[in-house]
Amino acid sequence: MSTICTLEELCRACNVQADWVSELVEHGVLEPIDQKGSVWKFASFSIVRVAKAKRLERDLGLNPPGVALVFELLAEIDELHSRLKNFETSIEPSVQIEPDLSTEPNSKD
Repeated sequence: MSTICTLEELCRACNVQADWVSELVEHGVLEPIDQKGSVWKFASFSIVRVAKAKRLERDLGLNPPGVALVFELLAEIDELHSRLKNFETSIEPSVQIEPDLSTEPNSKD
């Protein structure tokens, strides 16, 4: 079961400002699990996402839209790796294509 934290707890745990977290929410990096009233609540794994986002901001100088793009691209890469792995495991061993090693590129005699 996932632990839930408030916006204040998330900000304190990651040493960030609430406005910055709000920008991450606006750009889809984070998604509150409960938005009733004025108190946002987040799953505890949001702490890891905020920490990663903070490193991207600090190390690469990315703003929240840039951070959102990186998270989107990383998710797409993970999906493609998963699809490739599923594809590779579904191919019969006799159908797998082996590289042709009989030709050597530009070999000098």
